[in-house]
Amino acid sequence: MLDLLRVQGSASRAQIAEGTGLSRATISAITANLRRSGLIVRSDTAVEGSGVGRTPEHLTLNPGSRVIVGVEFSHTRVTVVVSDVTHRVLGSKVREHDHDEPWERRLGTAIGFIDALVGATLTLIAIGSGVPGAISGRSGVVDRVEQCLGDRYRVPVRVENNARLAGLAEFSWGAGKDMQDLVYLRLSEGVGGLLIVDDEPRLGNTDSAGEFGHVCIDPNGPVCRCANRGCLEAYVGLGTVLARADAASVGELIEALDRAEPRALAVTTDAGARIGLVLANTCSILDISSVVLGGALAQVGDQLVRAVRQMVVRHAYSGGAEQLRIRTAELGNLDGALGGVALVLRDRSIPVGFRPKAMTSTTQRGKALTA
Repeated sequence: MLDLLRVQGSASRAQIAEGTGLSRATISAITANLRRSGLIVRSDTAVEGSGVGRTPEHLTLNPGSRVIVGVEFSHTRVTVVVSDVTHRVLGSKVREHDHDEPWERRLGTAIGFIDALVGATLTLIAIGSGVPGAISGRSGVVDRVEQCLGDRYRVPVRVENNARLAGLAEFSWGAGKDMQDLVYLRLSEGVGGLLIVDDEPRLGNTDSAGEFGHVCIDPNGPVCRCANRGCLEAYVGLGTVLARADAASVGELIEALDRAEPRALAVTTDAGARIGLVLANTCSILDISSVVLGGALAQVGDQLVRAVRQMVVRHAYSGGAEQLRIRTAELGNLDGALGGVALVLRDRSIPVGFRPKAMTSTTQRGKALTA
């Protein structure tokens, strides 16, 4: 029951019964005991009802003053979010930087943000952090992030691919929150994603599932930054698309599309078609029902989504391709950092929320994205 609340944030007794398989009578008895012990409390957030009868009471973990920090180190941005265990965001900070920003400065920025947001009145219990997947010396960067943040704050630190974390956030709170299976594709400086099947993130045998940006669509195509040829990212990475469209920013590209400029339309349609081809193959293999497109390029919206959908319908083997739900992401630039919070909430090896003094617990390291 506590695991369900930490992942969902809040739930009614009926929802808890459905999620745990326990009877409502059993749920009522257990929740009464948990409330008396101080482990759970009544949610102070208004919940929309059906308009008929009394709105059911929702319960959450008791947050006390304990908080989780999510950090995203993208290619050009450091983002920090602070949330309590009821999924309430208490604050956030963002700083843009150049591609060649030293990691020492990126970490210094994150530490400054964490210190300012957590302050002296809140108790930090864990940090979830995102680092890009295809960067030089990534394993060393991950080790440095874990050691630096762990040594400074003396709390568990979990590090994952930042595109995966963005997908996990959209699945938890954004465009994918009502979906059970999902392909999330993050279209930004890099192209990555997350695969979720039956409510579970899939990491793969070598922890590399979801690297849609490095699916080869033309073995004779341009060299990708991963050193292979013809990867999806080599065609639809943000810098490449903007350069081909002769646009300095996504905003300029959107303005050109609004004016129906042929070059912008052609480049966007081509990018959507290439993305759609990869997704069509994914649909044919997995028979998925839902796609969320995130990242800066997804802000283009309908023009891109139409091209993606047309290619999926044309090439996917699955008979359900025409019913495939394709949505754009909802969480904006906070997605990766929010995913760091979701990463911690889904890691049962990390105790979260209020613990009465009489209760003790132990912590052990767990695998990332474990639900």
